[in-house]
Amino acid sequence: MKTQVKTSRMDIGRLVAAPVFALLLFFSARGLLGGLSSLFPLDAAKALLLVHRLLIVAFYVLIVVLYFMRTAASSTTRSIPARSIAVGASFLPFAIPLAGGASDASPVVMLGANVIMASGMAFALAALFALGRSFSIIPQTRSLVMHGPYRLVRHPLYLGELVTVAGFVLAGVAPAKVLIFVLLAACQVYRALQEEKLLAAMFPEYEGYASRTPRLLPGVF
Repeated sequence: MKTQVKTSRMDIGRLVAAPVFALLLFFSARGLLGGLSSLFPLDAAKALLLVHRLLIVAFYVLIVVLYFMRTAASSTTRSIPARSIAVGASFLPFAIPLAGGASDASPVVMLGANVIMASGMAFALAALFALGRSFSIIPQTRSLVMHGPYRLVRHPLYLGELVTVAGFVLAGVAPAKVLIFVLLAACQVYRALQEEKLLAAMFPEYEGYASRTPRLLPGVF
């Protein structure tokens, strides 16, 4: 069965997903401004938390901008599960705050969690910059990106998101949060595999790139 199809000129993501991310941007920016007073006076943990929140706002800004700048897709997956899991995985992290787990971790643990969250978000933002006009949620092809974080792993955006969510889990460990993280990791691996099918079919040079670049974890996977 074919895994790809030529995409129509209408950009559904621009019509549907862009407004959703614009709404997330609004709430993130409002939350950042509304919570500024609670972050002062700054200490190391609060400074990292502030950086993380700023990075989230920048992340959503860039996504909205890229939806209106991106080029037309040259191919898109036909798989309904691939489309559904891609969309679901994009919003699954929002279930973390609803999964319980007291945020009464020690200052050292909270500092570590904030370091992880800020680092993951910074890496994801760098990956999004590198991806540029080739950004999409569902598996599609536009261009083969091999620079920036893509020199290190084939799916740095997913890696950055997983690291960020791991920080959230660490800040208030609960079984449900761990389960959500495991489910998210499985979904991201599935997304990566589906995207690779399209990229390998569209770009002959992808095989060489994949042979020298790990998928998500250097030396592991």
